[in-house]
Amino acid sequence: MPNYQGCAVTQAQSLSGVEWSGADLAKAKEFLLTHSRHPLEELSIETGSFLSEKPAYEPIGVTYILASNARRRFLIRRTRMALDQPAYYAIIPGKVKLSNVSLRIQEYDLRRQIAAEKRFSLLLKRKMEKFIEAFREETAGIKAEDFEREAEAVEEGEHSLIAYGSFKESHWARILKRCGGRYFKESELKIVRDFIEENRIPPDVLSVQIQRRISIIAPAKAESTKRTHERDKTGMGVVEAESAGEFFQNKSAKTIKP
Repeated sequence: MPNYQGCAVTQAQSLSGVEWSGADLAKAKEFLLTHSRHPLEELSIETGSFLSEKPAYEPIGVTYILASNARRRFLIRRTRMALDQPAYYAIIPGKVKLSNVSLRIQEYDLRRQIAAEKRFSLLLKRKMEKFIEAFREETAGIKAEDFEREAEAVEEGEHSLIAYGSFKESHWARILKRCGGRYFKESELKIVRDFIEENRIPPDVLSVQIQRRISIIAPAKAESTKRTHERDKTGMGVVEAESAGEFFQNKSAKTIKP
């Protein structure tokens, strides 16, 4: 196992262009002193494995990443509770799972977009309340864990707990059917169809917001998790990620495993 013992860590030879502050270098020296009798090894972070409850630019919070050496992979948790406190890192046994827990329409932003539409008459803007109601009802009829099968496309949000998905055409047909006849004229429905086409791509106002949850699967459950995956060929249940790239494949439940 490589033993860098000082210069590579304190001078950051593997991070070209990085400038370390005096406080950073002091921490590095303190670390080396504490672990002077331990073999030290550099781990490489796997691209696409970043999983956090907050945006990447937010320094405070809990983050999970996958890192590896030449022989094995590690699930690492980074925790920082305050700006004046250092970040703490720990290798976590088991797997981290990202699951869909709820769906909601972007009602506030949708209403603002409708109000701003110049082609909508005042009467049509009022009638769009029925459209919003139908959109809400269609969304409520879908289980969060099944959403990827009902979605045309899914896009990640600004952090791991949020994503956005667009409905398949069959869902929009049902929404428009609820609006037709007694509520909208055919000429009005054409305007609404155009509005849907222009605002349905994630994360636009007619995409559905997906609320997610991060959880840890203990090592004792790893084998049963694998059997669940083998039984379930539809995308439900736990999906095992054999690589960091597989982690973000827009399934309803995703798992990083070391």
